[in-house]
Amino acid sequence: MIEWLTLDPLNGIATTIGFFISLIIGRYLRLWRERNMRGKMTDPRIKILISFLLITAITVMKHWYLPIAIAILCIAFAAKLRIIRDYGKKLIFPLVLALFIFIAQGFTYGVNAIHLGIISVYSEGLNYGFLIFSRVFASASILLLLAITTSENELLESMRYFRVPKTLLEISSFMVRYIKTFSSEGKQLKLAQESRCGFPKNAGFTKKMRNVASLLGALITRAFARSEEVYRAMLSRGWKPELRYSINTQPLDKRDLILGIMLSSGILVLLGLDRLV
Repeated sequence: MIEWLTLDPLNGIATTIGFFISLIIGRYLRLWRERNMRGKMTDPRIKILISFLLITAITVMKHWYLPIAIAILCIAFAAKLRIIRDYGKKLIFPLVLALFIFIAQGFTYGVNAIHLGIISVYSEGLNYGFLIFSRVFASASILLLLAITTSENELLESMRYFRVPKTLLEISSFMVRYIKTFSSEGKQLKLAQESRCGFPKNAGFTKKMRNVASLLGALITRAFARSEEVYRAMLSRGWKPELRYSINTQPLDKRDLILGIMLSSGILVLLGLDRLV
């Protein structure tokens, strides 16, 4: 920026002063926005803490009623926030996995068989399988609602506030940052193979699996090469593995603190109701 002064002094001075003024104004606008938004939305640290406590409570519940009710409540929140479409797409895979566990438990666990023609299922397996299904459904609903309504930076900063190990935070930040890059690289490799007749429509299952295997091998190799390039670029910019960052976190607002205490107490009440039912 300083070299502008030697080329055109008047323009350089004006540009430099304007640049620093914009930095100062931007900083104060960001602080003003944070102070105002804190009164309108829940602190991400409270979200993470309540989500962790609620998922822990769900995993020890003995009945499926409350987990299903919690999952339905999360879906209602997603519909109210108008994110139900994105929320539903991300919820498909956990539901499929939970359904597979439910079916597997019904066929393999228990002693009291229920004969359904050519197949038999066990009542204990169905009960226990549906309990696992409800737990997975509720836990996935909570995590997805948290991930969609909270940005990656807020999640990482909140995890740093809770003293999560620095190595885990760095790995998480790298994964979040380059997962889209990894996906785009895979799409480019697939398009390159399709342009070379690598995925013909009339190919058999074995041929398709070979093409997918070669695509995955090339993608993993490119991922390793890209990670080495990124690591060297970070080292050239002064990054070191033992580098320490200053942690400047704002204290919790009283309203958020009271909300966290109330929700934590509500989770304890839910556990008590689950034991009494």
